[in-house]
Amino acid sequence: MDTTHLPLTLSFALTTLLIELTPGPNMVWLALLSAREGLRAGLAAALGILCGLTVLMIAVVLGFARLVAECPALGQAMGFVGVAFMVWLAWDAWRESNTGSWEAANDQSGEQKAFRRGFLINLLNAKAALFFLTVFPNFIDDAHTPAPQYLVLGLIYLAIATAIHIALAFGGETLGAYIRHKANSVTVRAGSALALLAAAAWMASKAF
Repeated sequence: MDTTHLPLTLSFALTTLLIELTPGPNMVWLALLSAREGLRAGLAAALGILCGLTVLMIAVVLGFARLVAECPALGQAMGFVGVAFMVWLAWDAWRESNTGSWEAANDQSGEQKAFRRGFLINLLNAKAALFFLTVFPNFIDDAHTPAPQYLVLGLIYLAIATAIHIALAFGGETLGAYIRHKANSVTVRAGSALALLAAAAWMASKAF
């Protein structure tokens, strides 16, 4: 992307950061796994997540970019769906957290198991696929070829997500316990939901 795409790119990076920082099962699992099994297991899980998301992104985004190139209206339509998806993420962030499922997610041991779990779950991650399909189009400049733009956005997404996952692995149990506590905090859940709604409003203003 050249500098004409910079505002869209920065907006996308901020949206991705907001989504990735929203407390959830994956965050707690990574932090507690690192505390219980060690840093190597936590980093193995982070690598598995990265590999799974990369394969999913390539399969979804590049194929979708080709369709958008042939039918620009499809990209616009998916952009509208993206707004609804962001609103759903806001609702999901607000809902009462299910701590029990987090504990079940932590039932893993060993670096290979941690890698496999991170890889398979994110390879089959429907939420990530929806993000690629519906949120990406809102940050694409229709005046330029979409495929390279999708690729750059995908790399930004992977970089931000992986940086957070690595931080969680290094953070260990203390960070995991903090996230688990804060995820059940009304203030944090409300803040996360409002931030995601603000991102949805920005996307809506652009789409409509």
